[in-house]
Amino acid sequence: MKKIGGALLLVVLFAVATTIAWQMSFKTIKEFAIQKNSEKTEAVQKQVNEALDLLEQLVKDERIVSKEIGFEEKAQILTDINQDCGYMMIRILDEDMNVYKEGVGQASSLASRDYIQELYKTGEVQVTDAFLAGADGKTINYTVAVPMKEGEKVTGALFIALYGDAINEALKDEQSENVLVGSELQYMSGMKEAEYGIPVAQVLETEYKTSEPFENILLEFYDRKSGLFWGRGHGKLQCFTYAPVEHTKWIVMTEVSAVTLIGNILFLYLGCIVIIAVAAVLLFRKKKA
Repeated sequence: MKKIGGALLLVVLFAVATTIAWQMSFKTIKEFAIQKNSEKTEAVQKQVNEALDLLEQLVKDERIVSKEIGFEEKAQILTDINQDCGYMMIRILDEDMNVYKEGVGQASSLASRDYIQELYKTGEVQVTDAFLAGADGKTINYTVAVPMKEGEKVTGALFIALYGDAINEALKDEQSENVLVGSELQYMSGMKEAEYGIPVAQVLETEYKTSEPFENILLEFYDRKSGLFWGRGHGKLQCFTYAPVEHTKWIVMTEVSAVTLIGNILFLYLGCIVIIAVAAVLLFRKKKA
């Protein structure tokens, strides 16, 4: 009877140890993933907010709003300001959506761009998805644009082009993988160059078995909600967290590996199992005659 009672006690201890280990593991992983996602979302948000703050100051600058100063001169003023800011460029548009550049004058028209049309139509701030630009047509950048107004009428605009490398740097982390997802749910930053523009759906459907249907996850992305899900792929269990970036249609998604985070918990758990196993051996060991 004593052995039966002892065996039951060991079974209960094993069940309790296993339950506690699982609960602690999942809690640790979730909290870490949420923390990392929050950090990276804030880092990307900071990039956007700094650009917006500068543009909001510039649309009130007397040199920029003055009708006595020509657009080419204003373009030079903006370029001089950007020497201290380090953006890809800061540009001004006139009422007809023409862009001006120092030393050139009217450089091009953005009248065909959807985000510019939306800005002039609504008078609301616009932040674009990533697109390829630059002399080589391979430089990833993002555009943050604000309207210039007279009363309620949009009479022009200012925009800042953000380097893709700056966003990439904000997403880097030694303990997590972080990517920026665009309005069409495509990879934009934080991934390998060859993965630029690949749909998130393609990766989730083909490479992971997720804890909930990937269609539901994508709907959450479209609705710009925060959330968490689990994915099993490449022989590993991963925790994914995601959150929207204000003033944009972007989502920051963070991925952390479960195994790398619960080493200490597994060590303690295995220690408990060893103790229970030793106790079981001692309990059922036959006494010598």
